[in-house]
Amino acid sequence: MSKNKTILNIYILEDNPDYLTFIQETVQQYLLIEELPAKIRLATTSKTELLAAVDWSAINDSIFLLDIELGDSATSGVDVATAIRKKSYYVDILFITSHVDEALRILEHKIAPLDMINKNSPSKTEKKIRNNILYAIKRLKARQVASPRLFSYSINSSIFSLDMDELIYIQTAPGVTGTLELHAENEITTFPGNLKELAAKYTNLCRCHKSILINPAHVLRLDITNRFAYMDNQDKLEVSIRRMGELRNILTGTRALS
Repeated sequence: MSKNKTILNIYILEDNPDYLTFIQETVQQYLLIEELPAKIRLATTSKTELLAAVDWSAINDSIFLLDIELGDSATSGVDVATAIRKKSYYVDILFITSHVDEALRILEHKIAPLDMINKNSPSKTEKKIRNNILYAIKRLKARQVASPRLFSYSINSSIFSLDMDELIYIQTAPGVTGTLELHAENEITTFPGNLKELAAKYTNLCRCHKSILINPAHVLRLDITNRFAYMDNQDKLEVSIRRMGELRNILTGTRALS
């Protein structure tokens, strides 16, 4: 699996094509001049296209610039932000609006946006965009330092670690209480642990079953009808009914479904 340095994923949703181009060019120019570890993954006028294109497995490494008013659509940028926030506490959200009084409605949704860009103050827009992208990058780097992209586990008094990209899945060891079985690209091992605690600690992993925690990056295909996830190490893992929706949302747009 790839071990490239993690970069900030930038998604832009704005229903005005001209303003979308302005935002996109402003962001792109700033990234190029400052050589920042960030990339525009998508700039679109369509909320449907945006949600379909999001890499949900890397949602914590992303920032969304969302227009609050989406033309005649019944769905607002606030609704899109709410759906995104449900997927991650860490993802950064920056609202774009010509109505600053919308701030009160946003607070009611408990979205906790990073900031708000006022379309009526163009002189401040570029500076706000630069400052917020830089801040999001600093936040991402801080999280990486606090929680490196390594999976760690202990056996007796020894601590072992492997690159998170190499981890395929973890399951409870059959017939052995309190023991977990780790499957990685180059190893299979067992260690004492609790699946629920690991799921809370490593939020990039998905609890597809009460006894299985998977790395979505290693899913080749999701069989929705028979409820199986086919992994790239040739293993076939059961997916519970209540977890199918969550896993499907993570994989939508990035993996083949059947």
